[in-house]
Amino acid sequence: MAGSNATTRRPRARKGPYGGYDRKRDFATDDYLTRVGRGTPGGEYLRRYWHPVCLSSQLTDVPRRIRILGEDLVAFRDGRGKLGVLELHCSHRGTSLEFGKVEQCGIRCCYHGWQFDVDGRILDTPGEPEGSPIKKRVWHGAYPAREWMGLVFAYMGPPEAAPEFPVYDAFERENPEFVHRYRESPCNWIQVRENEMDPIHLAFLHTRLFGVQFQPVYGEIPTMEWVETPIGMAYLTVRRWQDYLYLRVNDMIMPNVVRVAGIEDAEGETVFDRRGSALNWVVPIDDTHTLNIGFGDIDKDLLLDGRQSYTDRMKRQGVYTVGAGDVGQTGEPSYEQRQRAPGDWDAWTSQGAIASHKREHLGFTDQGVVMYRKLLREGMAAVEAGKTPKNLHLKKLVGPLLTYCHNTVKRVPRAATETTDRANAVAFGREIFKRIREGQLAKRHPGAEYPADFEFTPPKS
Repeated sequence: MAGSNATTRRPRARKGPYGGYDRKRDFATDDYLTRVGRGTPGGEYLRRYWHPVCLSSQLTDVPRRIRILGEDLVAFRDGRGKLGVLELHCSHRGTSLEFGKVEQCGIRCCYHGWQFDVDGRILDTPGEPEGSPIKKRVWHGAYPAREWMGLVFAYMGPPEAAPEFPVYDAFERENPEFVHRYRESPCNWIQVRENEMDPIHLAFLHTRLFGVQFQPVYGEIPTMEWVETPIGMAYLTVRRWQDYLYLRVNDMIMPNVVRVAGIEDAEGETVFDRRGSALNWVVPIDDTHTLNIGFGDIDKDLLLDGRQSYTDRMKRQGVYTVGAGDVGQTGEPSYEQRQRAPGDWDAWTSQGAIASHKREHLGFTDQGVVMYRKLLREGMAAVEAGKTPKNLHLKKLVGPLLTYCHNTVKRVPRAATETTDRANAVAFGREIFKRIREGQLAKRHPGAEYPADFEFTPPKS
């Protein structure tokens, strides 16, 4: 009644037409998964791994300010060629080392000249009296750093728990050529990364709804399966295209790395084709900003005799494409352009700064997203319990870690019914994946050795 302190209870949400008024609004975020600060489950988990923090080419004669896992840092290469990843603010008075001077050994603060080595050791404190204990008493915050394939990596976890640096079986040939990618997104890292285990979106976002961004075959609804691997998980998608079955396998390497197969049009046969693929990391800048960094294979000169893949045909015509390129991967087009032809960037950033999983209604096609989140939770719980999570290697690695990303296209006549044809597609994907795991198909990059051809016989109904 008027003037009373009584509150009006909101009715239970109704399911039916025009039910917007009754819809729940206070969707909470999943802080356990999404937060990356030091001391959070996600932050401590991620800090057990090596992460790329910038491109090697971004380190010039001046320091580079970066922000990773919610920490403000400075990266540089000193005159000895050694990499430094240090806390941003000088240990003396807090001036930013982004304005420091890169020295032969380490970096010197612009304000009072304090000099820090790449491991955080104080080398010089000019102005202090001789015999000052500061150099022995104070260490500046620093993280181990190293380079691989034109990327600068840092390990930001406890020193005693530092793992071996993992190398993956990507682009392993003499003098590989590749193009680097470096992009930022204003949202949480998980909604960027789990996009890769959501293969159904290729049919709609990239092909059916706004014009063909990839080849037309990606508009076909594939059969989909997701499997765990020794270092993460992978999806197996098989599409029917004319008289061919096309298997595409992409790797999710825990916790935040993917290997993505190159473009294929499924109009010619190829087996375990790993050319044109990409390897990239999604690294949290902080809870609501993300860095996508990695590289795509170029492979300009590698043609394979007897193959009729999209890659081979394009190269014989003098045309070259790198994987899926950067289609829809940035917010650079105008807002109206992105409304008319949105891409991945628009899909994951428009979920919000931190997407609420409680808002979702997941279905069959989201099994990969569910599995990925499950693996993340298991990894975080393992670190909390003092155990070793998946793909963390504390012992010396012998050789590169094996991945399964590739394209295979084989001529397989269409079955009499759609049900039988899709069953054949599932069997096709499982058979090839089984052969890869058993070593029947070479896990090395094609060039030095290419797998022998094989026949696929559909199972009897």
